[in-house]
Amino acid sequence: MADVLGIGIIGAGASGAMHAAALREVREARLAAVADVDAARVQAFAETWGVPRTYGSIEGLLSDPEIDVVHICTPPFLHEPQALAAMASGKHVLVEKPIARTVAEATRIVSAAREARIVLGGVFQHRHMPLPRQVKEVLESGRLGRLYLCDAYVKWWREDAYYKSVRWRGTRDFEGGGAMINQGIHTIDLLLWLAGPVVEVSGEVATLAHPIEMEDVAVATLRFASGALGVLEATTTAWPGFAERIELHGSGGSVILDEGEGTIEWRLRGEEPRRTAEVGQQGTGAADPTKISLAGHQAEFRDFYAAIRDGRKPAITGEEAIRALAVIEAIRLSSELGKRVAVPRA
Repeated sequence: MADVLGIGIIGAGASGAMHAAALREVREARLAAVADVDAARVQAFAETWGVPRTYGSIEGLLSDPEIDVVHICTPPFLHEPQALAAMASGKHVLVEKPIARTVAEATRIVSAAREARIVLGGVFQHRHMPLPRQVKEVLESGRLGRLYLCDAYVKWWREDAYYKSVRWRGTRDFEGGGAMINQGIHTIDLLLWLAGPVVEVSGEVATLAHPIEMEDVAVATLRFASGALGVLEATTTAWPGFAERIELHGSGGSVILDEGEGTIEWRLRGEEPRRTAEVGQQGTGAADPTKISLAGHQAEFRDFYAAIRDGRKPAITGEEAIRALAVIEAIRLSSELGKRVAVPRA
């Protein structure tokens, strides 16, 4: 394998552009090719990001011998077939969130990677950001004690134009969901990473403000494996859009993580109240999906490439990427059935 990994991006849209921008600061890899069915878009992408080769199909990119790793940055309905094709060609695969539309699709991707001995990862870059990692360290140290209440809030805003700009957003068949699977999934994943697995949910979802098929409002109560309870709110109806927030309350005190503002409020027993601010790491897609920091992507890319070189698992495996998806599916099912639903162990 070359000293610098060759990267191919599938999908020349907004997600692909974010990956290309992040890769500019990652010396362990070089962006060697991009594939997209839209000829004009893929050409413009290559010119903007200095990509040497373009392909009008994934088959061309997957046959490129200089590509070691494929980043899948297409709409969710394409993730499973493209991931399976990439793995069949011997490429390592990093898939944007959600890893797939359903747990069943995601499980097939994970199984194929295991059989092919391919390194597979899901993009949940928030875990790599400095502030969440500080909270994780405090939890692992035991200073927050036994967790009682663990809440996550994603109160974002999207104009109708956001959904109308591409046909797949907010649809069951193409996106796999609405506000939870697109906007809320990062914060759901972060909550699970910090507070542990959720074993049961009671949820309500609704479509109230936008002309879309799936939910633009979701509310759920959560029961964690630890016994803690929690609340999840995810929406694209909260004008003008508010930064995502996680609140953790335990026997040792409370922690409030505000990722958009780049702050943590610490209220720990036996310690002076304090506030941590991470200058330069702020960024939220609360009102504009392009206004997020690239630092988390860069950290995840570096870990993923190191995992390939070192022969180990990346920090966020395919199995890890399923966990938030399983909670989302359970909340939607709970809303449909009108009762509490167990979350299958991912």
